[in-house]
Amino acid sequence: MTTAQLSVEDMFVPGFDESSLPSDGSEPALLREKRAAAFAKYSELPMPTVRDEEWRRTDPEMFPFDEFTPAPALAPISVAPESGPWDNEFDVVVTVTDEGFHINDAANMLAEKKLVVQSLADAAVNYPEMLKRYMQGEARVKQPRKFTTLVDAFWNFGLFIYVPAKTIITRGVLIRYTHKTPGRVVIPYLVAVADELSELTIAEQYESPDLVELLALSAREFYAKQGAILRAASLQEWGGKTYHIGEDWVRAERDARVDWVSFLLGGQLSKMMVSCDVAAPNSNAYLSGLFFADKEQHIDQCSLQLHSSANTYSNLLYKGAVKDKGHSIYQGVIDAVPHAVKVDAYQMNNNLILNEGARADSLPGLEIDADDLKCSHGATCGNLDPNHLFYLRSRGLPEAEARQLLVMAFFEEVIARVPHEFMRERVRENVRHKVGVAV
Repeated sequence: MTTAQLSVEDMFVPGFDESSLPSDGSEPALLREKRAAAFAKYSELPMPTVRDEEWRRTDPEMFPFDEFTPAPALAPISVAPESGPWDNEFDVVVTVTDEGFHINDAANMLAEKKLVVQSLADAAVNYPEMLKRYMQGEARVKQPRKFTTLVDAFWNFGLFIYVPAKTIITRGVLIRYTHKTPGRVVIPYLVAVADELSELTIAEQYESPDLVELLALSAREFYAKQGAILRAASLQEWGGKTYHIGEDWVRAERDARVDWVSFLLGGQLSKMMVSCDVAAPNSNAYLSGLFFADKEQHIDQCSLQLHSSANTYSNLLYKGAVKDKGHSIYQGVIDAVPHAVKVDAYQMNNNLILNEGARADSLPGLEIDADDLKCSHGATCGNLDPNHLFYLRSRGLPEAEARQLLVMAFFEEVIARVPHEFMRERVRENVRHKVGVAV
């Protein structure tokens, strides 16, 4: 069936049609225009199906959209929520809950105008030109996409982060998402810009109670301008009945560096995509990921390392483990466009299969349209090395402890890339808990 033959209802995700758009007129005109443009694209795109290569191993019908209701738009909370254990490690802390959001300027960075952290509604008034440029901006290199345009049209919490040129933010911004209301769809949208020769660190944490049914649809756009350094770390610790579709877009310009680390540990079903465009000479991108699917978890990830300029560099390392009846999928592409000479790109995906019944699929790939470059990829899937296990047991370690130690060692290369020690230890605790006393 062609797109022209599909009915209007077939083009909409259940719960997301024109009647679901904000209609009270309270938003700034810029945001209404952005939503309208996004909705026009969204309404023209059919739902993905298992016939699409990206969705062949994760049927979109696995996401029960019709069982959830979009959450209302979140408003600012005047009273600060309870502090988290990591708050004092950051300059600014954004807390997002079902009741609303709160921005805590702990180090007076916002007051001194060294950093901008605002809702999209406020940014549309205070920084309209920047929002016009970067919101749904040029980082979106593979458009249009159904769920990216859905978030663009229906987001219910939006955040804008901006670091002025030549400003170094030493501790950075923490964003904590905690959602507890069952049956809701939460739709966060983040736009972050590190201006020329600036430095910014962003950390995110997502969590929900284990028995609360929740659906999250998210999108992020990150821009590292000339000579900027942008570090991002995302820790997903959703409860066991949460579904998540996330699509992220990153653009690095001349002499810029992006360090992106993501941890997928919670949730029932996750379908994630990250695209990074190293878009100008001497731009660099380091993409790292850790995922662990146990019980009946299903984790599907796609990555794109786009080299749209000559003399660019990217390095990707994703490591995962599957246990019980867990299933993980990794699909990655290095794409070098015509005339992108002197490119150096590497992609590696390593997987541990900890028992029979668990499954890991790995599909790295290359799309090369240029000469005089170096692009390579690799993937491994296997069990714990019996020789390593024997060595540890011969030194007196019980088998369960030896297995846990080997899994921890397998993941440490990725964990070590996180700039925050407290987050590194949190991930280690998660991994130890998933490995358990018997694998």
